[in-house]
Amino acid sequence: MRAYLAALRITGLAGCVIGAAVGWLPWQPVWPTFSIHGGLRGAAIGWLAGVVLALLVGRLRPAPPRAQPRLRRAARCVITALALAPALLWFTLAPPGGPLRQAMEWGRTSQDQRPNLILITIEATRPDHLGAYGTTQGLTPNLDAFAREATRYDSAYVSSSWTLPSLAALFTGLLPSSCVIDGPHGAEHIGEVAYRLRPRVPLLSEQFSRAGYATAAELTNHLLSRDRGWNRGFEFFRNESSIEDYSTDLAAGGNVTKRASEWLRRNRHEPFFLWIHYFDPHVPYDSPDTPAALLARYPKGWTAHRKQWVDTMRHASPDKRKQYQQFCREMYAEEVRYADKCVGQLLAQLKSAGLYDRSLIAITADHGEELFDRGDEMEHGHTMRRSVVWVPLLVKWPRGIDADRRVRQTVGMADLHGTLLKSAKVIADDADMRALPRRDGAKGQDVFSEWIYYGKQQTALTTDDYRVIYHPEAGAGQPRFEVYDRRHDPAEKHDLAGAEIAMDLRDRLQQMTEIALKRRAASAGEGGPAPAMSEKEKRDLKSLGYVQ
Repeated sequence: MRAYLAALRITGLAGCVIGAAVGWLPWQPVWPTFSIHGGLRGAAIGWLAGVVLALLVGRLRPAPPRAQPRLRRAARCVITALALAPALLWFTLAPPGGPLRQAMEWGRTSQDQRPNLILITIEATRPDHLGAYGTTQGLTPNLDAFAREATRYDSAYVSSSWTLPSLAALFTGLLPSSCVIDGPHGAEHIGEVAYRLRPRVPLLSEQFSRAGYATAAELTNHLLSRDRGWNRGFEFFRNESSIEDYSTDLAAGGNVTKRASEWLRRNRHEPFFLWIHYFDPHVPYDSPDTPAALLARYPKGWTAHRKQWVDTMRHASPDKRKQYQQFCREMYAEEVRYADKCVGQLLAQLKSAGLYDRSLIAITADHGEELFDRGDEMEHGHTMRRSVVWVPLLVKWPRGIDADRRVRQTVGMADLHGTLLKSAKVIADDADMRALPRRDGAKGQDVFSEWIYYGKQQTALTTDDYRVIYHPEAGAGQPRFEVYDRRHDPAEKHDLAGAEIAMDLRDRLQQMTEIALKRRAASAGEGGPAPAMSEKEKRDLKSLGYVQ
């Protein structure tokens, strides 16, 4: 027996340590960059292998002499106890909630053939800067190559003109006013934590976690923080952005890709939901890859930021204003190029890990961006113009799912909510929940957009044929509408608000806006659920495909 114990001190401990290290590959010394489940699994199996090896080694190793110093005997007892301690792990295999049972269940890949789900959202990205959508600038070779293997949605529109409510609609399938708690009215700083997710509205991440998916988020935007509720349902969640300083977000694109790739290497053996959010190309436009020759063409000290435009350049001479606007457009294009490089590196990692084909990968944006398309309009969150609410949407389906390469009809970016849930079999394919079409040619969805951040509120309704913008408090408190023919006036230069054909759309948008504003006002500063809806409000919401 002493010979077996002597061997166990070496093989048992060594097997446990080696097994844990293999389970944590690639090994990282700082919490929480390794996988607890992989480590537990590896430690238990490695220790068991060490016990078996001890039985063989013990036969060959002579027993130690009987007479030993007391201190040495005590040390051997301690080491023997440590070598036997991992046996306790195996006692947690039987209970349903036992750590080792959970670790073993997470490692079962042969029985779980559900697709991996990868959601990539990119800040402030305009479709007209992607080659897949027709531009010839050559900014996005990686996204263009991805689009050739995916379904490209030509007319995808978001539910809001800024990050938090837009992505909240995606993660809940609800209108922003039904899933976001409004900040205090008159607040001047977007960093206030008052704007956050409603705590009792289920998120995609929570639904996937309950369904047995590993869930992770690698983000960079202070509006997507733990304080605002975005970590709910994620087993791994990282967002190191500063609430007060945009500059901490800027250079994070490469870091986000690197860290997401590390998580993928550790968790590729189990079905997972991974959300990656890139801050580029958000203002200030300052890509780390901006060519020196481009910067040399413009005055030193210029920054591509709305603050410089509003405080200085908007009041400059016409020639200088025009030069600054071109500077912003070129700097924005470089940000798009940098974001494409980061996404391309991530897609390459997915392919090298063998994850690409069996994953549903969706790439989209939280909103678009205004680049002086209409006078002084820059950035986002100020209007409901097409340039802000129209976004790229590319979906590569898992192997075996057939879909058209191009879908022209109108869809809402929030329809990704139902698409992901149905793809993961969390809900049935025929469930009453809106999802993206996989075929071109059907009638499109009508998309309601609400909640600008700066200035008086605006809402919008986008159909296959028209876009209607509603200003509830325009000019002396009187409402105003804008109506544009999408087929013949995509740049939205000819207002048809007075045309008879627009009357029904105007009435419908006004009703939806009244519901949304009432719910927002009731939620300002609160932490509870959304206020109850009347039956009429439910019918109106359902008419647009949103179900509470």
